[in-house]
Amino acid sequence: MRRGGQLVEEKVTQESGRFFEKKLRKKLLRLLHGMLERPPAENYQKFFASRGARRPFFQKRSSFFHQIALGAALLTPPGIACAGAWPEPAGHWLDINTFSYYQVGVQGYNQFGKPTGTGTYRQSEFAPYIEYGLTDRVTLGFQPRLQIITQSGLPGTGHSFGLVQANLFARYEVYGDGMNVVSVQAQAGIPGAANNRNPELPMPNAEYEARLLYGRNLALGPSLPGFINAEAGYRLEGDGAADQFRGDLTLGLDPAPHWQVLAQSFNTVALGTPKPGESGYDLYRVELSVVTDVSPHAAVQLGAWHDAGGRNIALGNAGILALWLRF
Repeated sequence: MRRGGQLVEEKVTQESGRFFEKKLRKKLLRLLHGMLERPPAENYQKFFASRGARRPFFQKRSSFFHQIALGAALLTPPGIACAGAWPEPAGHWLDINTFSYYQVGVQGYNQFGKPTGTGTYRQSEFAPYIEYGLTDRVTLGFQPRLQIITQSGLPGTGHSFGLVQANLFARYEVYGDGMNVVSVQAQAGIPGAANNRNPELPMPNAEYEARLLYGRNLALGPSLPGFINAEAGYRLEGDGAADQFRGDLTLGLDPAPHWQVLAQSFNTVALGTPKPGESGYDLYRVELSVVTDVSPHAAVQLGAWHDAGGRNIALGNAGILALWLRF
């Protein structure tokens, strides 16, 4: 009986082993199927986030709202690349290294106001834009602007290179609710230095600016997220030239993961009366660019701008190439 009992016990043990083996095999197959199965489009971000994949380069602190750093559009008359109304997270850096090539046909005049001929003005500029999140609400930044200028075909033909200006700024987030953000920014432009005075390159005096910024996350349909950023600033010129109103508008859309299209407008309007011997100008510029992230910490931007209109200033076109780095 004991031997028979042993046989029965062994048979029961074998049956139990096969039962649990089948159950474990089914669980493994279901798990493998779930890992290989492509998630629905609406769960794309949740799917990759749950598996520890990298987030889109431009996505900042919120996992639900797309907080975007804006395109580095550099105004040929003194300008500054901008990261919009959104503050940089505390302890983080954003570095936008922009190269631009600008060309415009110009008309020369003598001291009597008579035309003296036409020429070409060419400008190559490298402007690294660096900002740091001091706190979650306070962002500090710095941007030097290095240029090489060639002017040909006119009296005053020449070549110069050097530092046009170094911009220092501080931005403070006044309000933010995940969807909307309002910030204020103060900026000072410090004159640079160059190797030649013809053509003149550095800004002659300091500039000071106060700016109000507004940003909002939006979606044009279920699969086209984006944002809008609007800015208005008053720039005080220290050399006697007319002060300026600066109004900028940006629309950013994400047509595919890790890709972004930026449509931007940059506008300068002279205010008040300049001192004798100085002047003011108006400029209306539009820009279109594409940005794609190439790693969790780097992105590349390619675009062009066009001067659509203006007053007391030559109108031209430019191309830009930028490398964005986030730390």
